[in-house]
Amino acid sequence: MTRASTPCHDCCWRRCSRRGASPSRPSRWRRLPSRSSTEASCSIFGLTYGWGWPRCSGRPAALAARRPRGRRLPSTSRRGTSSGWRKRRRSSTSAASSPEPEFSRLRQMTETEELGRGGRLRDSAAGELVAAAYAAESAHGPRLAHGLSLADLAHAVALVEGGDLAGDDARVLLRGLLELHAIPGDEFPWDPSLGDAFNAREAELGRRVGRSAAGWLSAGRPRREAFRVGLRLTARSAVRDLHDALVDQAAALARHARVTRAALAADYTYLQPAQPTTVGHLLLAYAYPALRDAERARGSHAALGASVAGAGGSAGSRWALDRGRLAELLGCDGLVEHTKDAAWQADVYLELLAALAIAATHQSQLGQDFEIYASQEFGLLELADAHSRASALMPQKKNPYALAAIRTQAGQAAGDLAAAVATLHAGSARTDHFHLLNGTVPRALDEAVAIARLTASMLEGIELRPARFEQIARESFVTAADVADVLALVGGLGYRSAHRVVGRAVRDLVEAGEPPSALTPARLSAAAEAAIGMPVELDEATLRAALDPAACAAARVQVGSSSAAAMDAMLEGLSVTLAADEAWSESAREREAAAEAALLARARELA
Repeated sequence: MTRASTPCHDCCWRRCSRRGASPSRPSRWRRLPSRSSTEASCSIFGLTYGWGWPRCSGRPAALAARRPRGRRLPSTSRRGTSSGWRKRRRSSTSAASSPEPEFSRLRQMTETEELGRGGRLRDSAAGELVAAAYAAESAHGPRLAHGLSLADLAHAVALVEGGDLAGDDARVLLRGLLELHAIPGDEFPWDPSLGDAFNAREAELGRRVGRSAAGWLSAGRPRREAFRVGLRLTARSAVRDLHDALVDQAAALARHARVTRAALAADYTYLQPAQPTTVGHLLLAYAYPALRDAERARGSHAALGASVAGAGGSAGSRWALDRGRLAELLGCDGLVEHTKDAAWQADVYLELLAALAIAATHQSQLGQDFEIYASQEFGLLELADAHSRASALMPQKKNPYALAAIRTQAGQAAGDLAAAVATLHAGSARTDHFHLLNGTVPRALDEAVAIARLTASMLEGIELRPARFEQIARESFVTAADVADVLALVGGLGYRSAHRVVGRAVRDLVEAGEPPSALTPARLSAAAEAAIGMPVELDEATLRAALDPAACAAARVQVGSSSAAAMDAMLEGLSVTLAADEAWSESAREREAAAEAALLARARELA
């Protein structure tokens, strides 16, 4: 790289001269690494490509006249890269320093690309502000892009329909917004040096259609309104996807439960065999929480469906913006009526994050239980290979890796809720509320949807082992409570005395190393004499029936129990609920898609 013989801009010479450097050797210049050896030189620096000034108090005329196009150049750390005219430092400190993020590069900006510069604000944003705030806000852009685009289109259409925007500016603005709408969020040129995602969109729009037309996006609304609308639309769509994945979980569990509704199993408390039940009954215990989680998702979807568009700064707007029409354009059901509440309402997101945390907790509980059930010691089930992972060291292992991923997300979801609650303590109508929520909510939803879908897929592919379930049920003392029930019902004992008698009988059998089937009326009577000082009489047939796990599971008579009649009723009810949930989702999806299509069609018509 060679230095030009003349300075690129006199302000740089003055800045360097103030620092005591020779004008021919500016001390604050630093090298910008080239991304490609084939890229052309950049003459506006006064140097060949790859050199630039880090902080300049002025802007060269050539730069001011030029619109930024294409890829911009990242800068490197001053600590890690020495001046172009001095030998590179080789200290360990320099070697360990990492490059500065891309936002600290030389910024090629028009006067409108930084909000307020040249108006209320004189100076450009400090690199530290860009690093600490703008970069984080800009990073939200890809997830919010679609919602922000719909918010901008609806606002522009409302301005035109209200008569406040007309002529070439209206047509050009709508055409530009439609062009931006076609750019995928992960391909949009988000630029942290410009501010947040709204600023980046406005800058790109201005580049395409000019400042005059692009400036109408801020007529009658602050940029926070675009974010409020965009966040609601983004969250509303994602929470519907979450709902569908949760319903899929319940459906998978119901299908397995229908097949295994009569398969004998032991229920567990404290990881100890507790009472006889069926495999199907065990599985349905996980289906109902998933359905409640889906119901909470529908509640969040309804809350997010209230429109906050057209609220103005916080007390409304003098522009002819019809809030009802904006709600219609955005596919919303009703309004958040109070304009300041609309601008700053955050509790809807606390409810949503709480719903995500609860759903993640239920999935984590299932994951923890299934990891135990999948262990060699239990051997009750096995995950499909597609949801497992091999060990890098131990070739015999088939790790239930999906379950670890499911449990991990639960911790993240709980942390997201805690962070949101803590941040919202900072008074009302505070910008930091949505600094957090604009990033946390879409990310948390993406993660929740991914894990919910993984859980549903894992449940669909799981292999149950009914024979092993039955073996454990028959070899353990899961019928002990039933024997105590029979003693109390037909043996003339109070239940607490019957409980003591059976407990002593189980202890005697365990100490003798004998199975439950070894219990006889005589041994039960001996246990009664030892426990309560009197014998008991129970005939052999009655005792045998009380010791049979299958008979005990079938003897339950309550609604929701493990009996065949109760299981049939629950499975039938689940079928109805699942069908209703699927119908709701399809209807909601169709309504929102129709509203979006109508908005785009109206924008094209007015353009």
